[in-house]
Amino acid sequence: MSARARQFIRVLIIVCAAFWPDSASAQNGRLPLNDAIAPFVVANVEFTLLHELIHVLIDEAGIPVLAREEDQADYLTAVIFLSQQTGLIYSPATGRRNPSIDWPPVPGPPAHSTIQRMQAIIDAWRIEWTIAIQDKMEIPYADPHALEIQRFYDMVCLTYGRDPGNLEDFRIENELPQDRAEFCEEDFAKAERGLEFIKTTLRNNALSPLRPSKQPAPDFAIQLKFEEAIAPTHRQYKLWLENTSIMFPLIEALNRAYYMPRPITVRFRICGQPNAYWEPKDAEVNMCYELLDRFVHLNRFRQKFAIDRRKTTLGMAKANSAFK
Repeated sequence: MSARARQFIRVLIIVCAAFWPDSASAQNGRLPLNDAIAPFVVANVEFTLLHELIHVLIDEAGIPVLAREEDQADYLTAVIFLSQQTGLIYSPATGRRNPSIDWPPVPGPPAHSTIQRMQAIIDAWRIEWTIAIQDKMEIPYADPHALEIQRFYDMVCLTYGRDPGNLEDFRIENELPQDRAEFCEEDFAKAERGLEFIKTTLRNNALSPLRPSKQPAPDFAIQLKFEEAIAPTHRQYKLWLENTSIMFPLIEALNRAYYMPRPITVRFRICGQPNAYWEPKDAEVNMCYELLDRFVHLNRFRQKFAIDRRKTTLGMAKANSAFK
């Protein structure tokens, strides 16, 4: 068994022990979660889900893969969150609730909530890499995914490239080197053009014409389902997603855009591992409750490994600049 596998088992045991409520908590109706961590967890769930839906579109809609598929899914997911063209969405979502979960976003500079959402995703990759290095875990060079630290820098670059004129502090806080940063605006523009090409291709190749916005969703659509959860924490996750996530209007908008070749189910379920994956033979995207447990676990390290580090980095940069 590899070092990373041993570490994974150890962390999983810690997470399960930490978040399974004791009998007293259950009887008093209290959940062992703090709503203050909801934005971090929800943002990472949104990114993960949309990443998996990109895999769905690659398989079901025939999007060509021109490089590593996992990198392509990361890039398209980030650009959908950040793009003024609103990514794969063609018509406004209905039933808006509050600005932080409106979809599509308002054209113009990225909203503060969008930057916060991307920062939470970026922090998760930083924390994962920091834990792996500190625990001397085996680095999975052969994995189909890029290393956590590479995904971290890619997300920082795309976010910065969306609005470099106003995100210089963001770049410094996230320690993106200047020699990478100077290409980020161009990188984002290329990715956005690629997404626009995909959007047009999907629209032109749709099996059926686009539906009026008020027409009910077709049978062949993305459907979101939550399996009955055993742990109260998992029921809390559902409440977070229902009340603070763009996930529902995003899926609604995807369903309005065009018909899927077959019904696709997004299922939140217990999997036995912290994971999310697209299963083509079942036409299902599996979102594991254990992965949400993992995001809760990562949040424990966010202050030390991410927030404090960003403040220190920005402070040092400004101090050095002042003494030049």
